Parts: sequence; C-alpha cells; structure tokens
Amino acid sequence: MSEPDDSTLNQTLASFLDGDTRAGAILFAKTKKPILAVVRARVPDLRNDHDDIVSEVFVLMMESSARFDPARGSALSYIKAVLVPEAIRRVRAKSARPGSKTRRAAPKVEVTPTFPMLDPAPEPESVPIAGYGSAEAMEAACDAHLIWLRAPPPIRLTIVGLMDGQSLIDMATEMKIDRFKVARRIKALRQFANAA
Repeated sequence: MSEPDDSTLNQTLASFLDGDTRAGAILFAKTKKPILAVVRARVPDLRNDHDDIVSEVFVLMMESSARFDPARGSALSYIKAVLVPEAIRRVRAKSARPGSKTRRAAPKVEVTPTFPMLDPAPEPESVPIAGYGSAEAMEAACDAHLIWLRAPPPIRLTIVGLMDGQSLIDMATEMKIDRFKVARRIKALRQFANAA
C-alpha cells in the first residue's frame, strides 16, 4: 500500500483545518486506507466499529485544528499517533454500557477477607468441626455414595426425585408409574440405607 506524499498531505490538512471542504474530501480519500490499516492493527476487537473510528478521526481533526504543527512531523504521522488513539478511546467510551466505569475511573474498594485467618493459627485439634467438614457429614456422604452404587436404576431414579424435592405424584408422573409403586421404591431405599 503506497502512502500519500507528505508535503501535499501536509498542505491538504492545513487547508482542511482552515475550512476548505474540497481539501477535506481529498484528505479523506488519501488517508482513509492508511487510517483503516492502523485501526485494524490496533483494535481487532472493534471489527464492526472501524468506520466509526475513521469518522471520529475526522471529527477530531475539525475539533482540534490548532493541534497540528507541520514542523513537528507529517500529517499522516500526526493522524496515526495522535488522532487515531483518541478516536479509539471515544468509540470505546460510546460503546460502553451506560453507567459503567472505566478501569481508570473505578474507585479502589478495600476487600475484607471472607474467611479471616486467626493469628496465630490455633491447633487443629482445638478447632470445632461442623457442617460439611465434620466427621458426621463425611460419613453420611460415604453412606450416600455406597447406597447409590448398590441401588438398581429404578431406585436411583427415586433418589434423584427426592434430591430434586419432587412429590410422590411428580415422581410417578415423570417415571410413568403408579404412585404406590414409587412409595414401595422409597421403602426399598430406606432398607438400602439401613443396610449401609
């Protein structure tokens, strides 16, 4: 891709910034492809917004006409280095959810630990164990696993129905059997539990 001549592009940009609309059309035709190439390379995640970014570059040119200084560099380098990043920021800000904050604007919140550690740590034997980590819960989990392994498929269906909180009628409807048969399966399940 051939880049436009710097001297004519500098003059065209200066004319456009002075208010010449024909120079704006020429500038757009000469710089659209190089700007799109830079945008595609920098923000592949904004694939659907590339044309918006190019338009935003030209809006920025009109808004900040005094920023361009031909003594500091070419018009194309000014557009690529100064205007394109600003246009990308503007388009990202427009596409952000209303009310959301950017990473820079998000306030730092002090996080309190969910499970604070005691200092010094207590002896393992002195810590009371309750809930899922208790010996009773572990034993019950092992018993439930043993019952599940030994149970035939119809009893497993009954276990699943009980775990889901279904009523006798719901389980009977789902399994397409009589509710009295479901009651007999629950009785068999109790026998499995007592045997374990």
